[in-house]
Amino acid sequence: MASEEILRKTIHNADGKPFAKYRNIEGSFVTEGFELFVDEVQGDRTGHTRMRVRVPMKRAGFPEDLRSNESRVSALRDIIARRFWESARTHARSPIPKTDGGEVYMPRPGQEVLSRGSVVVTEHYVEARFTADLPSKANKVDEMATIDLIFGRISLIVSESMLMSAYKRQKLYSHVETAENADWIRSRLPEMGLAAFVAVGSVLPRREDDLAPMIDAVPFDCDDCLKVTMEVPNGEPIVGMGIPCGYTAVTGAVGSGKSTLADAIFAGVYNHIPGDGREYVVSDPDAVYVMAEAGRPEGEARLSGPASELASVNEAIEAGSHLIIVDEEYSSPCVIRRAFMSPDESGYTLSEIGHSLGESGVSILAVTGDESAVRMADTVLLVDGFRVKKLDVDRLEGGRDAPAVVERYPVAKNVSFEKSRKEVSTAAPAIRTVEIGEYKVQVPVAGFFDQSQTREVADAIAVARDMMDGSLPLREVCQKAIEKVESDDVSEGTGMGHARARAVDMAAVLSRHPQMLFIRRD
Repeated sequence: MASEEILRKTIHNADGKPFAKYRNIEGSFVTEGFELFVDEVQGDRTGHTRMRVRVPMKRAGFPEDLRSNESRVSALRDIIARRFWESARTHARSPIPKTDGGEVYMPRPGQEVLSRGSVVVTEHYVEARFTADLPSKANKVDEMATIDLIFGRISLIVSESMLMSAYKRQKLYSHVETAENADWIRSRLPEMGLAAFVAVGSVLPRREDDLAPMIDAVPFDCDDCLKVTMEVPNGEPIVGMGIPCGYTAVTGAVGSGKSTLADAIFAGVYNHIPGDGREYVVSDPDAVYVMAEAGRPEGEARLSGPASELASVNEAIEAGSHLIIVDEEYSSPCVIRRAFMSPDESGYTLSEIGHSLGESGVSILAVTGDESAVRMADTVLLVDGFRVKKLDVDRLEGGRDAPAVVERYPVAKNVSFEKSRKEVSTAAPAIRTVEIGEYKVQVPVAGFFDQSQTREVADAIAVARDMMDGSLPLREVCQKAIEKVESDDVSEGTGMGHARARAVDMAAVLSRHPQMLFIRRD
């Protein structure tokens, strides 16, 4: 690792020369405040340079109790990424005056507390991954501006985000302990026979931008008979509504908050930052939201709305989901209600197989106003102004056994991964769109709450290309590919644009590619 003096000298020698001379600073350097890794220099002034900064833990000063388990480390990484983004936006959002370049960029975190590839925390150091636009004048190296970028802007961002001394202790510990509490609750759901938990006092309605709770929203509450108490590692026990495993029907008047409750439960697959309002809305980590996707491809066919929705249910169960959420507002009527099917139809509704699925370990949470669908449920919840009551109804018989879900083995030999001159090209052009080659897969049901998750799945699909030869089941392919991407992110210093994604969402993407083949084995 070269010294700061060598870095400054290299920049000085390149001053006023063509932009390509910036290539000479690729490498690693020890400066007074941090170690700098210039991994890949941009080709011209329109590109971006991949960089990393590493601060020894001895200097960073984050105590061991903030790094004592995976949950705490993930939350610590998350808050450092947030502070880095905020500092970069304050100090390096615009070009350095009189030059092109000088901006520093890291993906903006949302409301979710995620294991982000942009920050790594180990026993020995804290590392941030980001891009910087090297400054230039008339497409030539600018020494003074480059010195300002590295030893001014980047150094300031490091001091404001990667040192314990930059944080208010209470805010930092609140971020970490809230995430740890939520993870603890999530881990206890199965042993308590619960599919989800919603803390009393949670604020569920969101602003239009989804970045904060709605102002003056009514806090959540429920009947005492629904309340359970969760002991947590930090602070007082948390009281909230426990939604039992099995088939739960959520009903209520228009505008009562039942769809908002379902949305919050789906978002509960991930933790949320303090102040979000949903900090302790926690659900099964592989919960899936299904809806009608009329015209969705399956091989060469295009599925109808009902067929697409039931296919999503089967795919979710195959991929390991134990909680399926459905809202009749976004569903085909006959998926939940038998009344919309002719008497002689041999198909089934989710309300009819809900009890059977529950006995097999898969819970259904259905938002519905249909009387028969409600009366077939194991649990009925009535929502009225974000207060939930438990309804006792005369249970309707007529349930059916859930059909067996057959495991599929993906074969990608017909999938074109090529685009332009790249043999393997995958991308995430939008939060619920994954591009494979030149084909864009739309996944409206995916649990992508941050585009960094979509990017991770896109890159995992590229990794999975050679795995998809029919020898491994889809779920295993997805798990292995995501694990490989995350492992490479740590060892190779990449992954700035990644955040923890789920195998169940990657499986949803692959299932919607028309060229993907699947071998079904009993």
